[in-house]
Amino acid sequence: MIRSKRRMSLLAALSLALSAMSMAPAAVAAAGPDPVLLVHGYRGSATSLNELRAWLLAPAVDTNGDGRIDGGGRTEVIALQFSSQDNKVNAQAIATATQGWTRFDVVGHSMGGLSSRWFAKYLNGATRLGNYVALGTPQTGVYTACFFSQSNGGQMCPTSSFLRDLNSGDDTPGDATAYASVFSTSDEVVPYTRSRIESACHFQVSGLRHDNLIHSPAVTFPLVLAALDDAPDATCPAGGVWRP
Repeated sequence: MIRSKRRMSLLAALSLALSAMSMAPAAVAAAGPDPVLLVHGYRGSATSLNELRAWLLAPAVDTNGDGRIDGGGRTEVIALQFSSQDNKVNAQAIATATQGWTRFDVVGHSMGGLSSRWFAKYLNGATRLGNYVALGTPQTGVYTACFFSQSNGGQMCPTSSFLRDLNSGDDTPGDATAYASVFSTSDEVVPYTRSRIESACHFQVSGLRHDNLIHSPAVTFPLVLAALDDAPDATCPAGGVWRP
């Protein structure tokens, strides 16, 4: 209205502006947050993500009065169950499971973060992916996986063709997708130095073992929420380490 080329009286302009402001909150509330897909890791299960799912669905309020938000305030959170240990197969399962979503966020634990990145990079997933959050994901691989077959965890070997392709070129595709990686210096499965991904927000914690990353409402869950609420091309949320 203010940018209109027509000249209008101050009273008319204020009236229109107030009308627009009164309508805006309703439009935003109707849209709601993007749905979230939770992706388990190697030989994991959807049920392992039940605690994180329940927390994300809980109201985003300070229930204990301690200044800490005790829920994510999300309205739709789905944990996906894989029947394969092949990241490419799992990436296709992500594409199939999210066909009805025009926009969504993904949180991947361990190898689940790799399946999700393959979906974003090679299955055109970045066009629908708002936020990508990894928890203890071996972004550059772990050498213990080199003893496995490629279709059964071996893709996580640092020298695998899968990781070579995943990390070549743009490893965080999508101009409208924000990437974040949460990792622990106490992770006994994936060394935290292997969880870094270029052009992503990094959240480093300590004292949590690998599986505890998905069972920590006090430490990692708020970081997941901060990453989910991040905006593309914005600075990292509090606690993040920006690596351009």
